[in-house]
Amino acid sequence: MAKEKMAKMSDEEILKHITTYDAPPVGLNMTSGEDRLLRKHGIPRRPDEKKEPHLKALWDTAMASKPEFIKAEVKVDHLLSERKRPVIAKAPKGDTFKPGGWGGVVVPVKNLGFNPSEPVVTVYGEWFVPTVTPIPNEPAGGQTVGFWVGIDGYGNSQVLQAGMAATVTGNTVNYWVWTEWYPIGAIQVTNFPIKPGDYLTVLVCANQPNHGFCSILNKTTNQATSIGITPPANTTSIGATAEWIVEGISSILPVFSTVVFSNCSAGTKNHKMNTNGGVITEITGTGGANLTAASILSGTSGMVKWLKSS
Repeated sequence: MAKEKMAKMSDEEILKHITTYDAPPVGLNMTSGEDRLLRKHGIPRRPDEKKEPHLKALWDTAMASKPEFIKAEVKVDHLLSERKRPVIAKAPKGDTFKPGGWGGVVVPVKNLGFNPSEPVVTVYGEWFVPTVTPIPNEPAGGQTVGFWVGIDGYGNSQVLQAGMAATVTGNTVNYWVWTEWYPIGAIQVTNFPIKPGDYLTVLVCANQPNHGFCSILNKTTNQATSIGITPPANTTSIGATAEWIVEGISSILPVFSTVVFSNCSAGTKNHKMNTNGGVITEITGTGGANLTAASILSGTSGMVKWLKSS
């Protein structure tokens, strides 16, 4: 769908692409409950213990705490939906974002030599909600940054993503969680509070190319929520890349404490992936200087540091 047409979509039209899930009944055993009940209530599927041992271990750990799944209350996130995207990330050499962009780790599935090649269908990551503060001596307001995991967007015109964002207004910083299948507008979850220091886990899936799913767990509060999302018209998931990203939303990148994406995991239908084979991308300013310093710490972790604002 053309971007011009997407811009004219009403909030009601955008929300038609979104599915929320009723909270599960009290007493539902998530580790032994029927698969159909898990799907009905937006509880992430149980990974296959033999094919996906790492994901299964993470799933078991998450469900052992018996998280409270709540039905997401959602609205169109106009702040994120209307952000300028001069280009979605380009393949090496480097990205060309000015002054927005991505800082983090991108793993192109074609670089991994899978035979046969398969699309990415699952991406997972964990991180502490960073502390975000305004740039000293800069105009108040309009300083926004996002933190997410996703599928696609690196060299193509769509991306399925979910995570959190923070925006500075005067001396106030607002934190929230969101999801998006760009170019459809972003969706904010209004009843899922987060704060600096909370530990989030985020799962994004496109097991069917015409349906996306994300689930977010705040391990600190032990609350979780899930959202289903269908893509724009004439669009299906490509599954070309997996990403763990800090995104500059505004023209000024606010200060954020260092973010470490941990337990990074991704996969195709038959192959597991992580940050090995990843490409580093940085947020760049108007003069071309890096505003972030990203690195791959291990096969399952990546780090993004804030360097400067512009």
